[in-house]
Amino acid sequence: MLPQYKLVLINGILSLLLLIGLLIYRYIFPKKKINLLYLLILISILPIISIFRVGTYESGDLSLHTTRLISFYNLFINYHLIPRWTPEFNAGFGDPHFLFAYFLPYFIGSIFHFIGLSFLTSIKFLLAFSFILSGITMYLWVKEELDERAGFIAAIFFLFTPYHLIDMHFRVTIAENLSFVFLPLALLATKRIIEKNNKKWFFFLSASIALLILSHQAISLMFFPILLSYSIFILLRKKKKIKNLLYFSTSILSGFLLSSFYWLPIIFLAKFTQQGANPTPISFPQLTDLLYSPWRFGLLFQGHKGELSYLIGYTQLFILIFSIYLAIKNKLDKKYKGLLTFFLLTSVIIFLMITPLSKPMWDITPFLRYSQFSTRLLVPLSLCISILAGIVTRKINKNWFFAMICFFTIFYTILNWGNRRTIPEITDNSLKREFNLKPDVSGLEPTSPIWADLNKSKLRIKSKSNIEILNGDATIKEVSRNPIFHSYKINAKSDIEIKENTLFFPGWIVIANNNFIPVNYKNRYSPGVVTFRLTKGEYNVGVKFVDLPIIYFSKLLSLTSLAIFILYLLIPKKLRFNFPKL
Repeated sequence: MLPQYKLVLINGILSLLLLIGLLIYRYIFPKKKINLLYLLILISILPIISIFRVGTYESGDLSLHTTRLISFYNLFINYHLIPRWTPEFNAGFGDPHFLFAYFLPYFIGSIFHFIGLSFLTSIKFLLAFSFILSGITMYLWVKEELDERAGFIAAIFFLFTPYHLIDMHFRVTIAENLSFVFLPLALLATKRIIEKNNKKWFFFLSASIALLILSHQAISLMFFPILLSYSIFILLRKKKKIKNLLYFSTSILSGFLLSSFYWLPIIFLAKFTQQGANPTPISFPQLTDLLYSPWRFGLLFQGHKGELSYLIGYTQLFILIFSIYLAIKNKLDKKYKGLLTFFLLTSVIIFLMITPLSKPMWDITPFLRYSQFSTRLLVPLSLCISILAGIVTRKINKNWFFAMICFFTIFYTILNWGNRRTIPEITDNSLKREFNLKPDVSGLEPTSPIWADLNKSKLRIKSKSNIEILNGDATIKEVSRNPIFHSYKINAKSDIEIKENTLFFPGWIVIANNNFIPVNYKNRYSPGVVTFRLTKGEYNVGVKFVDLPIIYFSKLLSLTSLAIFILYLLIPKKLRFNFPKL
């Protein structure tokens, strides 16, 4: 195990070596321009080095996401299923977790594992991949809006915003971390598609919207008002025709349809889950939490007991305040004034939405009340402040300011370039053993069916048998079992009542001798668990999780949309549908 103080020392030495190398390069090649994209990638590697220490983190959800990746991979690769039902959860009673959980992070993690990485390393690679790529997409967008140097500054701010590092190292929220990649990409594609109606950018916008939704549904919902407002801003600024907005809207719709296999079932089925029926009240930070961290003179964002500080960031606050000054004093060229005003107003609105003052808005807005934490808005806020940093740098066009703001933004976060302690003994095998022996680590999942009694301790204890006789006399033989189909031979010597130790959720059916058998999931002794009755006789019984009509329809909608999408990209331009002039 590498102690935290040694990790900070190593990070400092590596940063110093990079700085020295940069100075030497400038001395040897004084007239050769530094490639800022390459430099950005090198800088973005610094905070991820600690991720690859042996083992898992002492705090955060690294182990949790690894065990879930194990389950996802088993369903996706071994059974060729889009994961919906998670059989290991809730002490083996199962759970529709993957029906509601983010899809893309575990899909990418499965690809990493498929090519040979361990499950634990796959999650680490996902974190590293997301972090580096988010800086690149931010750089490309702001470079398009302003210039290369502004893009570099914006990317530095985006990468080293405290919440980004907290997400990666302390919370280990793989979905939020991945969402950082697609926000700038969607804005870049929006700008290009409205300005040029280009087929390539139609593809990029549709893909980025679909991938953002598949990454994190709450972040995507929070981001869409910003995206739509930005599209109108670009339309008015460039004085484009309404048909450009229609082209943009079609691309957005395409992204929604491509990802409909994921979000459409959630809308219709979330009401049958504990979280959907009784959403967790939104948690709000105190104003001081957003402004200052109480540990290590404000330079450490995690306390000694795992507490987290959700601060906006110190140089980020400076940029926000300075942007307000520029707006009030009207100190910007007309070319950048509109852009600064738009993202400054957006930043202020987001800031207010994070605070408890906005609680009524969270309570009445559809879907937002399921977001759990208002601090999730720090993701789009970091994006808005980052482009403000690019605009400010464009205004103060001085090399000393450029170097100073980069230096402080990076190095005041250095204590947070890694979780403070790792447990090297934790490996894939130890996580699998723990998952099999005690899969109910956190009790019932928020996605557990509403009929499950949270107070029944039996649902937190792994059953000795997959099927039990509640009443009557019978012999039972388990024939086969996979995550979504359980087969039995039952010889009922009398009328019997059977309990199959699976939590009921719409989609679970019981078939006996090719006949559907009514399922009782409201048995007062085993609430939420599949029970059914059989009369005397011999039966081949199957307990099966089938696609509901809404799931089947959503899959068909996604596949049809994908086929049309590919066809549209392949057909020649002269044969392609174009919006009429408006």
